[in-house]
Amino acid sequence: MTRVSATEFKNNIGAFSDAAMHEPVIITSHQRDRLVLLSADEYRRLTGTAAGVTPEMEERIKRNLAQHHDTIMELAQR
Repeated sequence: MTRVSATEFKNNIGAFSDAAMHEPVIITSHQRDRLVLLSADEYRRLTGTAAGVTPEMEERIKRNLAQHHDTIMELAQR
């Protein structure tokens, strides 16, 4: 993991943004960890959210799956 001060981050935001695509970047303030910069893909992986899927869409998907559960299970057994 890369660790940088807030000032270093501010002065080189592009380089550290690129680095965050490969590994988390810890941003410190007064020698204490304050923030972690990571890629959107890694954030979605950690939070279990798919790209572009809103909470409303996720809820609708769950309702539809529940509504069609028996049919899905029957088809899976064929």
